[in-house]
Amino acid sequence: MTGLAALALLFLPALLFAQPLDDSPSAVHFREKVDRLFERQCAKGSRAGVKIVSLQSGQVLFEKNNSELFVPASNMKVVTTAAALRKVGPDYRFPTRVYATGPVEKRKLKGDLYVKGFGDPFLVTEQMWLLVNEIKNLPLDAVEGDLVLDDSYFGGGRKVATWKGQSGPEAYLAPLGALSLNFNTVAVHVAPGKREGNAPVVIVDPATPFHKVENSAVTKARGRRGRLVVNRHHKDGRDVISVSGSLPQSVGRKTYYLNVTRPLEYAGEALKKMLGQAGVNVTGKVLPGQVPEDAVLLHEHDSLPFSDILQGLDKYSNNFIAEQILRTLSAREFGPPGTTESGARLLTDYMKSLGFSETGFSIVDGSGLSRQNRLSPDHMVAVLKDAHGDWSIFPEFVSALAIMGLDGSVNERMTKHPESRKIRTKTGTLNRVSSLSGFFQSRDGEVFAFSILMNGLKCSNGRAHRLQNAIMTEALAFSRREGNALADSNSGFPGLQ
Repeated sequence: MTGLAALALLFLPALLFAQPLDDSPSAVHFREKVDRLFERQCAKGSRAGVKIVSLQSGQVLFEKNNSELFVPASNMKVVTTAAALRKVGPDYRFPTRVYATGPVEKRKLKGDLYVKGFGDPFLVTEQMWLLVNEIKNLPLDAVEGDLVLDDSYFGGGRKVATWKGQSGPEAYLAPLGALSLNFNTVAVHVAPGKREGNAPVVIVDPATPFHKVENSAVTKARGRRGRLVVNRHHKDGRDVISVSGSLPQSVGRKTYYLNVTRPLEYAGEALKKMLGQAGVNVTGKVLPGQVPEDAVLLHEHDSLPFSDILQGLDKYSNNFIAEQILRTLSAREFGPPGTTESGARLLTDYMKSLGFSETGFSIVDGSGLSRQNRLSPDHMVAVLKDAHGDWSIFPEFVSALAIMGLDGSVNERMTKHPESRKIRTKTGTLNRVSSLSGFFQSRDGEVFAFSILMNGLKCSNGRAHRLQNAIMTEALAFSRREGNALADSNSGFPGLQ
């Protein structure tokens, strides 16, 4: 390789992503207004990177520290979504397969019933009931053996290795598993008792033998203050849900979501109970195991299409869904068991396919919960532009993003702005980290990709949100007509002008 060729390769990424700066009068005026926003106290004490690019002209409307690396938090899910859509497409369905190791005679299985998961991140109670009904209609009335659960499609443990210091019963820290129910969480409903001094009414959904409730809480009179504590710990092979403190009669029913410690046992006990309620009696135990080679496939249950599952991933920033997708991609690409590490390699390869050097960023998970992830606004905007440029995935990609002021993680932001729904976005939040990336449509109907990454916050996340909202308010108001430049621009979303 010649010296000139080596020099060209060295500077290739910079050349690829050095997009022209929009120098129209309206763009210059916009940049002046946004620069003034960054003089606020919250922005002054924090690291912030921003990039806003027109998807029509390719020109940069605004950029600030756009090539610097930041912890993206849940903006990492934007990369996971784009890469996964490219790998499996919007119509992919996660299978859950049912096997038998004995003959079915007179609607009775003379052997064990095996259920093997393949990473379905949306196997919720409703989908489990569909699976139960499908087993019932094989037809099958009894299993004269054990119910054996197989989650060998995944490896790498229940937790992501880089989530150091992240532990507890919170739903967003749910463990992973190739066969999982309800995002590996349970809902705990707590309502006041009928009289003062009574214990509150506690309902666990789904109710299974895997969970035990210890309720020491009391009901207080109306108007009194109360403090209720709902926690979870594992003891003697079961998850114990403890409810303590007090709950006033004037308070309505509260719902708490807690993760489970043993996903396979939880899913198995729920499945066995539901089979019994449907008239399929399982006489044996619930056990972990792997499907034998001589087992017979009885049925395959398909998940919701991937495009539907993405709604929960991006609108509501579900960490569990992101990591399940990542391990599934790994297993499909490299063979089972799928791991987070090899899944992260696929995301890294995707970023490299966009022209970035592997040494210029870091990806270690699919959800963004790890603080070892490092991306820049340049990276985020490149992913958004890539998805926008491929209409075989873009409709599903953009529909999975939250609508500002309407749903998902931004349902309470910019609610009074009449044009807020013209912003489709993904949030990201960790301690001292706040991010916002996505698309917006300006006053003229022009569509832009944008990314705002903020680290080392010296203010609350609420104040960071207000700064981001102020930037987006200026973005929605941007008009080229005011600068006598490009008027009547075509929208990147047909029919939205």
